Amino acid sequence: MRRQALAMGSAFLLLISGLAAAPTAHAEKDGSATGGSQVAASSTQSAGGGEISVSITEQYTTASSGGGGGETVSSSTSISVKPSCYYEKQEDQSQVGRDAWDLQDQGTKNKEDEVEKVYSGYKRSKEDMQPGTWWRVKCNEDAFENLAAMQAARNRMTPNGATYLWIPDSENGGKPPAPYISGRALATAAWKAVKIPQPTIETNPKVGSQGATLVGMDTWVWATGNTSRSVTVTASAGATSATVTAASAGLQLSAPDGKPSCQGFGVAWHSGMPEGSSPCTISFNRSSAHLGGTTPLTVSVAYSATYTATDGSGGDLPAVTATNTINLPVAEVQTLTTNSKNPRQN
Repeated sequence: MRRQALAMGSAFLLLISGLAAAPTAHAEKDGSATGGSQVAASSTQSAGGGEISVSITEQYTTASSGGGGGETVSSSTSISVKPSCYYEKQEDQSQVGRDAWDLQDQGTKNKEDEVEKVYSGYKRSKEDMQPGTWWRVKCNEDAFENLAAMQAARNRMTPNGATYLWIPDSENGGKPPAPYISGRALATAAWKAVKIPQPTIETNPKVGSQGATLVGMDTWVWATGNTSRSVTVTASAGATSATVTAASAGLQLSAPDGKPSCQGFGVAWHSGMPEGSSPCTISFNRSSAHLGGTTPLTVSVAYSATYTATDGSGGDLPAVTATNTINLPVAEVQTLTTNSKNPRQN
C-alpha cells in the first residue's frame, strides 16, 4: 500500500466557443465573475441599441502541488452584449425639428447655442440645407456605478452631453458613431462569460484496488490538473477595456462523517514525508459502507473578483465558486495499529 503523487501543472485551455472540450465548474454567483485585442463595436442601432461584440482574453494560473504558482494558460473568445449607451433613430424626424425650433423660440439670450446643448447639430441642420437624421442618445442607468459616470458617457456620445444628435446623410450614410459600453458593464459581462474549470484533487492513502482511504487516519488532499489558483480576464470593445482579477485562498472540503482541516491547495504526498506535515487533510470517523461504498467528498474553490477599466471605473464583482464532487471509498481496518505496516508506505 502506498501514497501516489500526481504531477501538477498540466495546461488547461478554456475556449468558450467550444473548440476544446473540458470539464467546467458548477459556478455559483454570490452577491448583488494582460491585454485583449480591441474589436470594432458592431450594432444595428435599433430600438434597444442592438449588441456590441466584445473580445475576451482569459488567463488561468493553475495551483501547484508544492504550494507555489503553477502554469499560466491563456485563451480567447468573443461575446455579444447590450451597449450601455446607444443612438436611437427618431421615428418622427419633423417633430424633433419642431421641438428644437420651439426651444429656440423661447427667447433665451444665446438662442442657437442654448438649443445646441440639447439638439447637437441644430445650427448645422439649418445652414447646410441637406437631408440628415436625428438620433437620440439613450443610456442604461444600471450599466453605471453612479449618475456622474453615466453623464460622462453621454458626453462621449455627443458634444456637451446633448440629448439629440443630427447627422447629415452625406456623412457615413447618416449613420451615428458606434455605441458605447461602460467599463462596469464590460467587466460584468466578461466575468459572467468565464467558465472556471472545476477543481480536481488527489488523495492519500490509497488502500486496495479501489484506492480507499482509512477511518481515523488523516487523508492528504492536494489540488491537481486544471484547478486554478487565479484568473485574469481582459475584455475590450471599441475604446473601452476592462480587466477582471480573481483569486482564491485554496480548497474547501466537506463530506459526510468527515472533519476537514485545509489551508491553501495542499501539498502532494511522496515517500518519506512525515505525518502531520500536510496543510490540507480530511479525516473520517466512519467507513463509506452505509453510503453505498463511497463517500461524496465535495471540493470547492471560491474566487473573489475585482475589476479596473479604462473609463476610470473599478470595484468588486460577484464571487464565483467552482465545485466538484469526488466519490471516495473509506475503509475501516480493524487490525491496523500504529506499530503495524504503514498504509502510506510499501
